[in-house]
Amino acid sequence: MAVIINSDCINCGACIDECPNMAIVNEDKNPNSEDIHFVHASKCTECDGGEMACVSVCPSDAIHKAA
Repeated sequence: MAVIINSDCINCGACIDECPNMAIVNEDKNPNSEDIHFVHASKCTECDGGEMACVSVCPSDAIHKAA
């Protein structure tokens, strides 16, 4: 799955709490050493084709499907 969190992320944690697959980690655990949350593609199922929970709760519109 290809979901990314861009630099608009404000590290609020709403997506982490909402993700049913625990695919999102905070900035401290971002493997790219970026100061934003990170989606582990191997765990993300994009909520099995439904409305993605993380996208619906993100207040900064920072979560998107990768192009």
